[in-house]
Amino acid sequence: MRSRVTEQLNQILEQSLKARVNRAKGLSLDSASSGTFAVPTGFSPHDYAVFLLHVAAEIEHGLLIQYLFAAYSLGGSQVLEKDRPKVVRWQAILLGIAREEMGHLITVQNLLKLIGGPLNLERDDFPWDLPFYPFPFALEPLSAKLIARYVCIESPDVWPDKWAAQQKEITKLAFPKGSDGFNRVGLIYGNLKTLLGDKTLLPDSCFHADTLSYQASFDEWGRGYAGGARGAATPGAATPDVLIYTAYSRKTALDALDAIAEQGEAADTVSQEKDLSHFERFMELYQEFSAESEPSKLCRPIISNPRVVGGPNAVPNTTYIAHDTSRYWAELLNLRYRMLLTYLSHSFRISGETGRSEDMARGAVLNRAFGEMYNLRAIANILVTLPAIDPATAARAAPTFELPYTLTLPYLERDVWGLHLDLLKASGVLISEVQGTAGTDGDAFLASLFAIDANAAKTFQSALNGRFNPGTTRTPGGLS
Repeated sequence: MRSRVTEQLNQILEQSLKARVNRAKGLSLDSASSGTFAVPTGFSPHDYAVFLLHVAAEIEHGLLIQYLFAAYSLGGSQVLEKDRPKVVRWQAILLGIAREEMGHLITVQNLLKLIGGPLNLERDDFPWDLPFYPFPFALEPLSAKLIARYVCIESPDVWPDKWAAQQKEITKLAFPKGSDGFNRVGLIYGNLKTLLGDKTLLPDSCFHADTLSYQASFDEWGRGYAGGARGAATPGAATPDVLIYTAYSRKTALDALDAIAEQGEAADTVSQEKDLSHFERFMELYQEFSAESEPSKLCRPIISNPRVVGGPNAVPNTTYIAHDTSRYWAELLNLRYRMLLTYLSHSFRISGETGRSEDMARGAVLNRAFGEMYNLRAIANILVTLPAIDPATAARAAPTFELPYTLTLPYLERDVWGLHLDLLKASGVLISEVQGTAGTDGDAFLASLFAIDANAAKTFQSALNGRFNPGTTRTPGGLS
């Protein structure tokens, strides 16, 4: 994406700055440029809408990974018994928000389907100076400064009165350069709503209702999460729903964008716990965490920006996992992360309404995606207990979440099934490398993973041979 937009960056930045000035004057975004939405040169309105959705997808993907990493950094044997309940609750808050970001990411893919754009599941290696990105991607243990960043990027344009007095303090802690050091997530959705809502720029013919059967639905991805049934910070408590919106028209697309924006930055829902936005939950987490006298003792001593690709000095500002066993586990996590994204991408190519065989194929792919979410969590929880470099030091490894060399699927369907088989074979080699290295629980997990992979390989081989035999495909589940 970088090569494509390089020539547009200055124009987009100028538009973003104009929007900030107009907001400060009390004007709306679409009041800029003489009352019309300013589409940068080199783009048609439709192509720019696809571009903005691609940026939104990368933002959501990047945030959910950073939130997951922060969640996995909490805990450890050093946490005192009296502090464990609140640490568990904080971790549940972060994991819950990460699940909701996954819902946002999937919804953005649905909108790309709707308007005829290619999907985008990429995340890092994006241009940091692009004006919509909240701040440079980094994987760091939880801290008051990190939570302050999350508060700022998920904040509404105007902070509610009860927290307005802290805005300057929190912003300075998170971004010493001030408000120019970051962008709110809501900025991208404000631009999208303005553009998609303008019939003179995007006529009704740009919205393709016949893509609905190829879109991801809440019934498939969000089962068990309505009304905050899962992911609550405390047992019995309610949390916001995982939002996965399908869209078949301009109105339903705008409804989806409104819902995503509200779940992220709403500032007036504190009276209804189940409707707390990301901003509100991060704000309350910041208040609690920053009040701790020794907050670092509530987190594991994991490394920041962990990496296994390349040698020890290959990438500045990262930490290479040099311990052999830990590195194999991190490579396994990277591979299963690739498998999850591959299954997700493949699911958007299979219609759920064209016949029994296609429906079973879609179910098999979705079932594997659900499973990979649980696998990633299990591997991450093992990694944070392993040494990063020297076993004699306290530094622990951490989930790497490195993207593969490509997320592009093969053109032919048979080759996509072949790709799934290739990834399962590669995983089998890594499983053999780490067996016996993480205790009884780790070995039990690996044995289960190997058995599940063997069953999946039979299913994928049947699909490759044109004789689809789904075995057990659809299972109750949703976002882990």
